[in-house]
Formats: sequence, structure tokens, C-alpha cells
Amino acid sequence: MINVRTMRPSATAVCLLAFMAGGSGVSWAKAGDHIRSGNAEIIPSIELKTVHRSNVYLSEGESTNADGETVGVAEQSGTSIRLHPGLVIGIKGADSALNFNVDYNAVKYIEEEHKNLDRYKDVELGLGIHALDSAPVGFKLQERFHITGRETEATYATSAYINHIMSTSSGRISIHPGSSLQLDVGGNVTYDKYDVSPNTSAEGSPALNSRLGYGPAVDLKWKFFPKTAIIATYKMTWFDWENNLLDARGDGISPEDVGTELGVPDGTEWRTTLGIRGRFTEKLVLGLIAGYGEMDYDDSSVSGSGSEESETNASAQGYDQDLKGFPEGFMAIVELGYHPIDSQAFSLGYRKSFQDVYFTNFVDFHNVFARYEGMFADTFGVKGRFGYRYEQYRGEVSRDDHSLGAGLNLSYRTAPWMDIGGGVGWRQRGSADGEHSEIEYDDISVNIGMTLTY
Repeated sequence: MINVRTMRPSATAVCLLAFMAGGSGVSWAKAGDHIRSGNAEIIPSIELKTVHRSNVYLSEGESTNADGETVGVAEQSGTSIRLHPGLVIGIKGADSALNFNVDYNAVKYIEEEHKNLDRYKDVELGLGIHALDSAPVGFKLQERFHITGRETEATYATSAYINHIMSTSSGRISIHPGSSLQLDVGGNVTYDKYDVSPNTSAEGSPALNSRLGYGPAVDLKWKFFPKTAIIATYKMTWFDWENNLLDARGDGISPEDVGTELGVPDGTEWRTTLGIRGRFTEKLVLGLIAGYGEMDYDDSSVSGSGSEESETNASAQGYDQDLKGFPEGFMAIVELGYHPIDSQAFSLGYRKSFQDVYFTNFVDFHNVFARYEGMFADTFGVKGRFGYRYEQYRGEVSRDDHSLGAGLNLSYRTAPWMDIGGGVGWRQRGSADGEHSEIEYDDISVNIGMTLTY
């Protein structure tokens, strides 16, 4: 069912990196200066913090706990201990580079009643390689992989998360007609897998759905200043869902609205952009990008699945809806960064785009944000953020959401390798028309912890 709502590397690793970088040995710099081996820089870190949240299941109103008792939002606050080790490796050669990062997150709740929110599988991996940058033809490879969980109102479940596994691989042949012009031609492959707790599924299986997407991509970059470029892109994607019908019976879902099944059609997507991005002055960074795209859905992939309900007229169900025309197909990115001094950074931005969604056809969204990050006297750190996202979901599930978030964190650098601090955060999701209270929530968090970075 679906709810529509630090660690130092081993000696072997260091020696291998030294060999790859062409270095003759490893330089163990003082703490805070990272680990260096020839052309390689290695940055291990670990963060340990305690977080108290007001709404751990992201629920609105009353819900049912694991013992079948009705509990209110006030009883759904919880405190967790979080461990976040990470490792970043960068190797730069004369005309090549390799970048690797890995982050792991573990969450353990203090309260026994929230043990179904304990989580030890979240991980993020990144690998990027580009070579022969100064040759007429080079290549680029990139891989991003992550496992993440999103809380649900299934308080009775053995795991109250929707689990998302995603892998995105890309490869490009990079053509350099001149020192200022670069043309990258290649393709992308993306795999998404969504799981739920077995005891929330009518079939008793955690597998909810999975999707495979693939297609060609072209990127063009023309540098007319040392740190400024005109950028043009084109990408085409074909995507196929393993299950085009999902069991729609679950928390917060009205069978009168969507029936007992949700149609999730296969489709195609294309998008193209053109813009400029770069450092226009010593203190000002600006990005202005505009584009257009379409998403075409194949309703026969749902209506031909054999279900009696799916044989109903597709337009009545809504899963034949495509994303075409203005303003839905229009895309825009406006980003402004201002650095009055090296230790201070302000950024403002707006983004308009769209994407395929696992429980309906697509979401078309507007996103605005503001961020500040500063360090005073090399000791006191301040980070502030605010974001608002207006989301328009279309398909068999059609609704408009408001999503907001804000946060403030303060830190004190007790040593070059240690920061201690804390902060507050707030998240809210609301229904724009007030007709979908099942997706609404407020969550306030308070955290305190420390970060060690070699």
C-alpha cells in the first residue's frame, strides 16, 4: 500500500591513493589541514548529535501507535542520537581528476515507542572521473547512489519509512574544439526503487515499485571569461515502472477519491536549457538559465494491465495527463551568490522545474530559497536558511502543496579539527486548497552536537 502523503582510512587505502596520485609518500598534516598524498587530498569527518523533534512521524492530528492506542501530535515528539561519518577524496592531475565521497547516517531513538524509526541503512556515495581534459577528446564518468528514508504516519509498522534507493550513472565523450569550447555527448541511466514496511502492504511484501530511466544527453559550454560560461543542455529520458498499478489502500487515503488502485504510467521526458553562469566580479556569482521540456505519458501501460478498475476511462482516472505547454513546461534557474569577504556568503535563488513521481504522473514545482553562512574570528560560525516550494501534482493523484523549511545553526570552533554547536529547524507541509489534510504536518527540531574533521 502507499501513503500519498571520523574515520581515518586504512593504511592500505592510503598507500593505494598515494600510488594513484603518483606521490612518493603520505603527508599527515596537522589536524584541520586534512591528509595529503601527492596530488590526493583526503578528508575524513564524523558528526555526532542529539536531535529532539516535535513530530517524528510527520503526522497531522491523532494517529494510532503500535499498541492500537490513539495518540495526539503532542505525544509524537521524540529524541534521537545521530551518527554521521563521512569521507571525501580528491585527486587532481595535469589533465584529469577523480572525486569520491561517502556519507553514512545512523539514527537511534531514545524512546522505546519510536523504535520503528531507528535507521541504520542511509548512505550516499559519489564518484566522478574526468580525463584527457587538454586533449581534443576526453571522457567523463559519474555515479551517484543513495539510500534514504522518509517518515510516514504508519506508527504501527515495524519500520515507519518509505525507503528509497536511487542510482544515477552518466557517461560523456568530451570534445574540445578549442580552449574555450567544450561539447559533451553521452547518456544517463537512473534506477529508483521504493519499499515500505511489510506489515503495511496488502501483499505482505516490502517492494512498492521500481523505475528504470535511460536516454541520451548533450552539454555545451563556452567560456568567454576565465570563470564565466554560457551553458546549453539537452536530455531525453524513457522511463518504465515495474508496477503500473499500486494498491492505494493506506493511511490518509480516501477510496472515494482514487479507488483501491493508483495508476502510475510509463512515459518519456525531454528538456533543454540555455543560460549563463559564473563569477562576474570578485564578490558576485550569478546564474541565469531558462528552458523548456515535456513529459508524455502512455496511459495504455496502465489500462492494459488487466485490472478491472484500470479498464475505466483513462481521462476519468487522470493518469493520461501529460506535461506540455506553458507555463508547465517552462523551466528557470536564477541564483545569486554574494561574498563580501572570504568568510561570509549570501545566496538567493529561484527554481522552476518538474519531475516524474512514484505515486502519480508528475510534479511541477516552484522553489525559492535564501541562505547565509559565515565565520567570525575563525571561531564562531553561523548558518541560516529558508526555503519555500509550491508543488503541483498531476495524474490520478492531483493536489497542490505548500512546503516550507527554515533553520538556524551556531557553532564554536574549539580546535582546528573540532566544532561544537546546535540549532533549531522547522518544516511544514500544507494543502493549498485545504482539501488534503492527510498530507499536512509541522515539525520543529532542536539539535546539539559536535563535528570532528581531520
